[in-house]
Amino acid sequence: MHLLIDVGNSRIKWQYVLDDYQNELQTHYGLLSDLAGFIKALDPKKIDVSLAAVNQTEQLENLLSGEGFKSIKSAQSESYRLGLKNSYTHPERMGVDRWLAMIAAYSQIKNQTKAKGFIVVDAGSALTIDVVDEKGQHQGGYIVPGLLMAQEALFANTEQVIQYNESVEETASNIDYHKLGNNTLQCVEYGVVNQMVAMVKFLIDEYPDYKVFFTGGDGAMLADYLKTGTVDKDLVLKGLWQVRN
Repeated sequence: MHLLIDVGNSRIKWQYVLDDYQNELQTHYGLLSDLAGFIKALDPKKIDVSLAAVNQTEQLENLLSGEGFKSIKSAQSESYRLGLKNSYTHPERMGVDRWLAMIAAYSQIKNQTKAKGFIVVDAGSALTIDVVDEKGQHQGGYIVPGLLMAQEALFANTEQVIQYNESVEETASNIDYHKLGNNTLQCVEYGVVNQMVAMVKFLIDEYPDYKVFFTGGDGAMLADYLKTGTVDKDLVLKGLWQVRN
């Protein structure tokens, strides 16, 4: 049995695997306290734990060891794994969530004869975009603020935006990102979304034959806007499963 844990910047995701990995596995979401409640019902002697943590690593390892879990492995970005080659001079400096998402995506396309490569768009707290060719060579990528981070930066640092920041309730029921904003909140939100869309579209146009994977909390929204790609909210957990040994 296996427990897969993906610790992001804003929340924790985890899956409990009894035997082989299945796409229909239930994915749990929450905070560290929610995970603590979940693992109390498990037998730590029978479970291997794999972590993909960008923060809270020490707290998480202390929690697991305190509950009696002995087999705990933290995934790290590497120069090479399962056919995927990292472009970083110092591969350990790449966020492990990006690395694992690429591993999972590459496993899906590497045996497809028509596959030319792929793009992974992870739209979470940050928006990360990575490009990998058909041989598994990481070409590079981008990292920019995600939707909420970019909006918060404007609201926190721009006096005029702060002054005229309407409440979310006034506009949330009438969101259409294809239109221009008619109040400050809409202008910020629509502008940030279209900025993200433009960056993703630029790379899709640059690599028209590449398969596009969307993941992260805002991944489905971007895929719907662009009308392309595959949405896989569990891409990081799938990659974590593949490197568990």
